[in-house]
Amino acid sequence: MNRRPSSLIAVRDGGKLSNRYLTYYDEPWGCWFLPNHRSYDSYPEDKARMSEYLSTEFKIPEDDFTLGFLGTTTSTKWSTAHNEERTYDYRLYMAKVSVLPADWRLDGEFIVGSKRCRWMTLDDMRNDPKIYEINSDVIQMLGDRI
Repeated sequence: MNRRPSSLIAVRDGGKLSNRYLTYYDEPWGCWFLPNHRSYDSYPEDKARMSEYLSTEFKIPEDDFTLGFLGTTTSTKWSTAHNEERTYDYRLYMAKVSVLPADWRLDGEFIVGSKRCRWMTLDDMRNDPKIYEINSDVIQMLGDRI
């Protein structure tokens, strides 16, 4: 069996009542995803590396967000990009951003480094056929944990 450890970061666009999450467009998959990276073995190392990833790839200074662990889930599904069944061991984190970077837009798409980004609600994700086909399990996990 092909097993993949993957850490996901739910980045909200503001305060506690916000229901939108940062997504980026992944060209090889042709789909919008939450920020994600291969998980590291230990939780402390994983959390530190996810914080570094969010800061480096999405240009949020580490002093401007806190990263909290929300939970785990395991999901076996068909990988449309790799044409095989894979088991994903997901870890979900929530990033609470105190100051959004100035060049981030609140509406529409925007570019952060080399990534095309936009904000999406859970309903936006559920209603996008491609996202739902590829990541209905991630959408469910996000809805259950937030």
